[in-house]
Amino acid sequence: AGGADKTWSRDELMAKGKEVYEKTCAACHQPEGQGLPPAFPALAGSKIVTGPLLDMNGKIIKDSHVDRVMNGKAGTAMQAFSTSLSDVELAAVITYERNSFGNQKGDMIQPAQIKSLR
Repeated sequence: AGGADKTWSRDELMAKGKEVYEKTCAACHQPEGQGLPPAFPALAGSKIVTGPLLDMNGKIIKDSHVDRVMNGKAGTAMQAFSTSLSDVELAAVITYERNSFGNQKGDMIQPAQIKSLR
């Protein structure tokens, strides 16, 4: 239980993120994040996934991981998930991808941050 106003632990975000990833992302980006290039890029070692989450003012950086998951990328198969995933699901899957598949950013984003970016 808990929504966007709860402060989630890293373990909670990772568990929820794995669930969301397996249901929503794995078909294209594959279970281990290796993707199916060129249509579906690898998440493992991706500069987008391992790059900055937000700018110094807490705003979305164009082409950042948060931007890509929330808004998709025009002209590609990457769809926007801002309307189909909740704040919790978005925060969890972004946190999961940044800390899985050999990506060890050690950071996380909270659902409240996603809520404020909408």
